[in-house]
Amino acid sequence: MQEDIQNLLKKYLSGNCSEEQRALLESWYMKYEQAERPEVTAEAKEKQLDEVWQFLNEQHLSPPQLTKHVLWRIVAAAAVLLIVLGVGVYKYKATSQMSETKLLARTKPIIPGRNKAVLTLSDGENIILDEAADGRIADQSGVTITKTQQGEIIYAVNNHPTSKAVNQISTPKGGQYQIQLPDGTKVWLNSASSLRYPASFSGPERKVELSGEAYFEVTKNKNMPFKVRTKKQEITVLGTHFNINGYEDEESIKTTLLEGSVKVKIMGSESSALLKPGEQSVYEKNGLNVVNADLDEVIAWKNGYFLFQDEDIHAVMRKVARWYDIEVVYQGNLSRKHIGGSVSKSKSLNDVLMILRATDELNFKIEGRRITVMP
Repeated sequence: MQEDIQNLLKKYLSGNCSEEQRALLESWYMKYEQAERPEVTAEAKEKQLDEVWQFLNEQHLSPPQLTKHVLWRIVAAAAVLLIVLGVGVYKYKATSQMSETKLLARTKPIIPGRNKAVLTLSDGENIILDEAADGRIADQSGVTITKTQQGEIIYAVNNHPTSKAVNQISTPKGGQYQIQLPDGTKVWLNSASSLRYPASFSGPERKVELSGEAYFEVTKNKNMPFKVRTKKQEITVLGTHFNINGYEDEESIKTTLLEGSVKVKIMGSESSALLKPGEQSVYEKNGLNVVNADLDEVIAWKNGYFLFQDEDIHAVMRKVARWYDIEVVYQGNLSRKHIGGSVSKSKSLNDVLMILRATDELNFKIEGRRITVMP
């Protein structure tokens, strides 16, 4: 058994673990690290974790280019398997999990989302972008709109544009899209989101309106600040990389800065915050707060995967529902169910549910596009 565990650790560190194994290991670690266990003191737990670190070093499993702090986040999830088996934290119900996995595997797969959006021009014309041919798709008074082979919309402005048109790009559930605005700013639009913007920027500022979630890489222009307005806040930047999550079904609006600086102001209020790289503003009913952000988790959607950091099952399933265009309902008491781990967004929904099933005591029932989550 000990040899099998060491082999699994090596597979995890070398990147050869399956999605299911990785998600399960990460979930075990989170449960162990956060569990309230009176028989194990905080000092004892820390000592056990240090012993595992020493074990990994002795096995020559630590990539030399990584610091202990960075590497620990990667390997601790796998390493804690040694501790779990030693102190009896984990109880594996193999028979139950196997039957549920087989049931999910036999269900007709629900495919993941893809590049899919609708471009609405100022005259009301709707262009279904995933059906439109590559190349030029529209002209607006000195502005040319082109669709690339990579599924990106690019606005090219002539020397003397006269267009005052305002356009909108919208993604449905199960869709995402990338757009390059007239000033060169790049925007990645997540599922069930929309961006409203002018076909050419003029005047003292560049202003766009966002609903849902998007990642921005703003072209610098100190003479024309870039502003993003959501339903409840306005973000002002000169040139920077940041992410806004403003879905109406979420409990908070989160603005996360990766590069540069941004000012977040709450509409109709004096509340505001100036963010530094790595910080996140969180606007909830009790006001605006600034916290340190997990940048990997924030932009995981843009990079093609889900990353769950000890999130409750409702938050997890909201993300899943947007990407797979499904309805989610719940049965039983699930308030304490938390998920940790990562999974590729290119997998079918059935595969994702099997991975989630392996990370906690959860069951799923698929009926068409309706998913029931049960304890």
